[in-house]
Amino acid sequence: MATNIDEQDWLNYLETGNTTPKEKTNENCICEGSSIDEIYKKSEELGIETNPLDIKSVVERLFNIKVHEADLDRNISGFIERISSNEWAIYLNQWESKLRQNFTIAHELGHFIKHRDILLSGSHIDQVLFRDTENSDIEMEASEYAANLLMPKNKFDEYIKSGINNIEELSKKFGVSSAAIRYRAYKLKYISEY
Repeated sequence: MATNIDEQDWLNYLETGNTTPKEKTNENCICEGSSIDEIYKKSEELGIETNPLDIKSVVERLFNIKVHEADLDRNISGFIERISSNEWAIYLNQWESKLRQNFTIAHELGHFIKHRDILLSGSHIDQVLFRDTENSDIEMEASEYAANLLMPKNKFDEYIKSGINNIEELSKKFGVSSAAIRYRAYKLKYISEY
């Protein structure tokens, strides 16, 4: 759960030494260990758009991770960085489309949830997603998490069964790039090659 320590609590502690500062929690934060269903449920409770999922609002409001656009090298989609003991930020390549950025945000959230031990040592920079084959287990795991979060299987199946099977249409429905749709369709065995 995301926490912070009130400045006044620190000042009181430093002046008196009597009371250890207490961390305060953000009651909206569901943070690590939360299932995708819990993320959707909490998003709906807070009025965050879920169709398609407003991933930036989810990350900022539920996980207290700030999202920034930055002038990154063209082969970097983004990265997540620990700013302080309880503060994190995701930086996105400002030159990429909003649809691609959405997947990058979810991918970096996947790292935050699944690879916290690696992140605690600094930042994690991701090469451009879906342009090259992903070559490490942690990258594949983060992409799988992002795909499951942004394009839930039941919703993907529902669209396909209702006749929405055009990649561009699905891209609009889920708010992700056509490359992300192809990746998800391949993983769900709707197409035989990616």
